[in-house]
Amino acid sequence: MDQVALVVVRAVESGATTTKNIVDATGLSRLKVERALNALEKQKLLFRESKGTWTLGIPAAPTVRQCGSCTLCCKVLEVTDLSKPIDTVCKHIMAGGGCEIYQQRPRQCRSFSCAWLQGHFDDDWFPEKAGIVLHFGLDTLNVQVDIENPERWREEPYFSKLVELSLNGIRVTATRPYATLIIVGENRYLLIGRTIVPDPTLFGTAFVPITIDTFRYWKARSLEHLQRLNERVMEIQRIQQEFGHCTIPEDDDPYPPYRPALLELSKLSGPAPAK
Repeated sequence: MDQVALVVVRAVESGATTTKNIVDATGLSRLKVERALNALEKQKLLFRESKGTWTLGIPAAPTVRQCGSCTLCCKVLEVTDLSKPIDTVCKHIMAGGGCEIYQQRPRQCRSFSCAWLQGHFDDDWFPEKAGIVLHFGLDTLNVQVDIENPERWREEPYFSKLVELSLNGIRVTATRPYATLIIVGENRYLLIGRTIVPDPTLFGTAFVPITIDTFRYWKARSLEHLQRLNERVMEIQRIQQEFGHCTIPEDDDPYPPYRPALLELSKLSGPAPAK
């Protein structure tokens, strides 16, 4: 998937469900957005719902558990075809669990399967117990937190596991790692080790390690900006390999050439020291 399509998917996941909303959220041209939407629709990664809104179309994964009495996903998730906003109990939930329109439920509900149901997490993560619904986007593990207990994800045993996942990734295919995105109401946090990135942008985040589990990060404002940030990160890493040290710059809008400014900031010059 190219970067434009990925940005469009992230916009839809963030609540931009019409073409105009996606254009406004991303700053991409309408032509680029429409091309991406058409390609994603052909791949069945996005679907246009009955009210003309776009929704993510991740194929339903096999489940190894049953929901039981849990209906937390029917509260914390948005369902556009039912005009149900996030963090609002669905009016179709039955007493004791279950859905009164189960046979006629929208595609968005039909395709949903949380990561606990799929067997990726132990019973500490049973949504009704944890107050957290874990589910997959195209490139993220979404950690959807019940707004009634918004700090739950920072508590144990949850936070340590989320830190581990953010560093090592969780793989549901042979090759794809997933970023860890915390969603609490309208707030979003990207977790990178113990570093919490508030309000991550649709375009991505560049980062370099400070310690084994903390990071310096810069949030990209466009795809071109992300490319420049990542180019500088690669130069920082090259200098660190050569000299054993590179001062991490504070500015977030670099332009090439990156090396002279980084060497000057770090007060480094000449060949790398002998080893």
